[in-house]
Amino acid sequence: MNNLPGPQQSLPATRAPHGTPGLWTTPIRGRVAVAALGWVLVYIVGAVVVVVLGMLAVREWGGGRPPAAPLALAVLAGTAVAALAAVRTHLLRRRRLRWADLGLRRPDRSPLHLLWQIPAVMGTGMVASMFVLLPLAPAGETGDDAASEALDDLVSGGPAYVVLGLVTVAVLVPVVEEIVFRGIVLPALRARYRAAVGIMLAGGVFAVVHFVPPALPYLLVVGISLCAMAEWYRSIVPGIVLHGVNNAVVFTGVVVGAAAL
Repeated sequence: MNNLPGPQQSLPATRAPHGTPGLWTTPIRGRVAVAALGWVLVYIVGAVVVVVLGMLAVREWGGGRPPAAPLALAVLAGTAVAALAAVRTHLLRRRRLRWADLGLRRPDRSPLHLLWQIPAVMGTGMVASMFVLLPLAPAGETGDDAASEALDDLVSGGPAYVVLGLVTVAVLVPVVEEIVFRGIVLPALRARYRAAVGIMLAGGVFAVVHFVPPALPYLLVVGISLCAMAEWYRSIVPGIVLHGVNNAVVFTGVVVGAAAL
């Protein structure tokens, strides 16, 4: 008898058959997703530790306290690169996957839909924030001192700081967050729950892990919308574009506001 494995048996053990619950043909679910997210967290914490140790070394060598803006940019860029390294090392290479398995693939629908989706998502988020936060906001509330210091340093650092900040916030961060939240978290939840429940849960996770309570309504709308878009396009590429435009608009508005003070 011929005991050679059949066509389905010859597939890698981590590959899921076509048509299984999810967004695209993806094995990223269950223990695979949990392990990948665990490594992402480990790498992010490691990047933060490296930045903090570097800051302490600079102070120890008489360099004084580094400006808040470069420190914030170093943390953002460092954690983003660390997350990508974790995904590539402990998910793609270990499971013999491709970036397309995380949704970095050609959209099934025309990206021209972004022309109405981007303003619709951002406008809905702003309306949600107004209805939820404005009645609760105490009069005369001030911003965080650390954030204000970072913005002041960013503006005073000149165009170079602003451009670096814009590239980090509007390009690097959206790519990483879409890979993690829409490429790993969303498919894992969609493999377990129906589309609506999985999208809501994944969008909620995205909003909560930002740890910015005042922005929670806006982030919830954006997170759910990005998950729905990933489902609709069967790709995270349009979501990266929307995410980047949103971050660029917010970043530019904050920087312009800080410069005007």
